[in-house]
Parts: sequence; structure tokens; C-alpha cells
Amino acid sequence: MDQIHRKSAELSVLSQSLWSQKYYEVLLAELPFQSLISKDYEGEISGFLGDSVRISSFPEFDEANILAEDERNDASAVTVTQQTLNINYRVAKDFIITNLAMLQSLPSMDKLRDLAIYSINKKIQSLIISLTIPSASAPDHQISYDSGSTLALSDLLEVKELLDAQDVPMSDRHMIVGAAQLNDLFLVNGFVSTDFGVSNAPLLNGGLPSQMVGFMPHFTSLVGNTSYYFHNSFMTMATQQGLNVKEFDGGVNGDRNYRINIDTVLGIKQLDNTRVVTLS
Repeated sequence: MDQIHRKSAELSVLSQSLWSQKYYEVLLAELPFQSLISKDYEGEISGFLGDSVRISSFPEFDEANILAEDERNDASAVTVTQQTLNINYRVAKDFIITNLAMLQSLPSMDKLRDLAIYSINKKIQSLIISLTIPSASAPDHQISYDSGSTLALSDLLEVKELLDAQDVPMSDRHMIVGAAQLNDLFLVNGFVSTDFGVSNAPLLNGGLPSQMVGFMPHFTSLVGNTSYYFHNSFMTMATQQGLNVKEFDGGVNGDRNYRINIDTVLGIKQLDNTRVVTLS
């Protein structure tokens, strides 16, 4: 009777696995908020001592007077106001990898570092969202969708009118929407029809025009059904210490490992609650 060499028995010790050098990438959410808010005061605190930036604002004068030929004009005055941008957040993510893992495992340090930095940026975005509080009355910039959670053209025009009424500049207006509202926009004929001059055929490639009623559209899955509309000056952020990546040898404590500490020091301040609107 013939004897057979089988993988599952006689040759089982010869079977091997191939560990791919290519990682299967985890899907990460977009993080648009940090890049869209003002960094006007960062240069004044970055690299300097201090824990806050005092930001002064001059109000406008009242309307000028019309004088008769021999009439005297009274001098006017304004009161300067001030806000404080506190540098009060240290955002950090650390990880430890053993010496043996470094020696005997596939290279992982760069991937772990990149994911740690993403974690820090994700936390910064969550801070920006939590500190975004539009005016709640006179005027009310916290408004609801006209129909459930569906984003329609009428909602966008209502938002635009609120910002227009506050003299918010037309340039540098942004909108950030979640997945449901992003796809609601494909139901707005004016945005997807080539009859209105929209480039690159949105219904074919799933993209959106560069502007929609004056807002530059952005997407993240991290806002749920709340959408945000703002001028970039409504909030400011200043980084006093940029991303600081340090590697420490655990041998001083008797450990055979490496500890990677990553952090940044920054401040975030909403400067004006009428330059932002939320729909929810």
C-alpha cells in the first residue's frame, strides 16, 4: 500500500506562515477642524515664556455726524475689550515596546508613532468641538434642520442669512458635516447638476463642489448629525510646543524596553459666538 506524505501529518512541521511586510490599514476618521480655525496668535506664544495671550478688540465708532458750517463736533471714544487665550492643554499619548519585540518582530515603531500622533490630533479636534458654543439667543445660532436630520438647501440658506446678518466675511467660510448630511447634499439639484456649472460631475465621482452657497465643504464621521458652519476667525488655537516625540530607554529602571512619549502644549479659545452656526 502506498504511503502518502501529508501536510497535516508527516510534513506538518515543515508548514510555515509568511508575515507580510504590508499592514492592513485601519480606517481613520477625517480630522478637519484643526486646520480650519485661526492660528493668528500662535507666533506670539510659540517658543516664548508665558501661559496666556491677551487679545484686544476695538469696537467701531458710532455713525459720524453731519455738521453745519459753524457747528462744533464732540469727540467720540470707544472702549477696548480683551479676551484671554490660555495655553492650558497638554495633550499626550505614550507607548512602550520591549527590546525583544524590537529585535524579533516586524518593524512597528513608525506605525505606532503615527497612530499615537493621530490619537493626539483626534483629541484636539474633540476639544475644538466641545468648545464650539454658538450664540443661543439674540441672535440664535443654534438651530434645527427643517426636516428631521436631513440637510436641505433651505437649511444652508438659513445658516448663510444668520452669518450675513452679523457681517461675517464671505471669504474663509467653512461647513463641516457628517455622513448623513454629506449624502443629503446630492439631493440638491443645484449642487449636482452640470447645468449650474458644477465641475467634475459629483454624481459620478461622489465629490462635492469647492464651495456651496459660499461655504467650503468638509466631512468627518465624528460629528454625528450636527453640522457646523463658521468663519475661521470664530475660534483660535495657539501651539506653544509642537509635537514633541521623545524616546527613553527603560534600562535605567531595570526594564528591557523603550518608552515613546509624545505630547503637545496648546490653547484653544472661541472668540466670537456669532461667527458660527450649528444645525442639529
